[in-house]
Amino acid sequence: MARRTKAEAEGTRTAILDAAEVLFFQQGVSRTTLEKIAVAANVTRGAIYWHFQNKADLFNAMLDRVRLPYQHLLDEIDKNPTADPFEQVRNLMIDSLSLIASSEQHHRVLTIVFHRCEYIDELNPAVTKQDDLDTLAVAVLQRAFERAEQAGTLRDGLCPRLAGLALHMYVGGIISKFLLKPQQCDLRQHAGAMIDTMLVGLKK
Repeated sequence: MARRTKAEAEGTRTAILDAAEVLFFQQGVSRTTLEKIAVAANVTRGAIYWHFQNKADLFNAMLDRVRLPYQHLLDEIDKNPTADPFEQVRNLMIDSLSLIASSEQHHRVLTIVFHRCEYIDELNPAVTKQDDLDTLAVAVLQRAFERAEQAGTLRDGLCPRLAGLALHMYVGGIISKFLLKPQQCDLRQHAGAMIDTMLVGLKK
């Protein structure tokens, strides 16, 4: 009975997250209430508060479903300090763009983050956590480019932190534009060429 109850609770939590994801995508975050999410998930508001403290907590849990795989990809760079840093960074960025292009969930959630979310006080904890991930990404890229500098493969005179920040912002721009108009390009097909266009300016 305990296992069944745990499984049912997890099923309810997933249903709430799925409903929130769809409604945030369709209506925007600020116009989506917990009541609307409860109706869409076919649960009570009490069930939502059983699993989540508030809308910001729910929003953050929804983000984690796509954020955690990216954190894993970042961790792999630091775990392999002897690998070619440019190859590591290239694979990270291509894998990230390809995932957004091929996964409806990643496409939907990142559309919410980039284009359906007002950064209001209610969501401050979730926004702060997203900012933390951005900071982590730049730091990981900086460390990779520091290794490239030591290996003599980073362009002369280029600051590793600036290289990491520039690449992070460049890819963020690609993602933002693609989410608005995915028909502009086949991201799965052209992700490699887009990343190489940037890396060629960073590599010696």
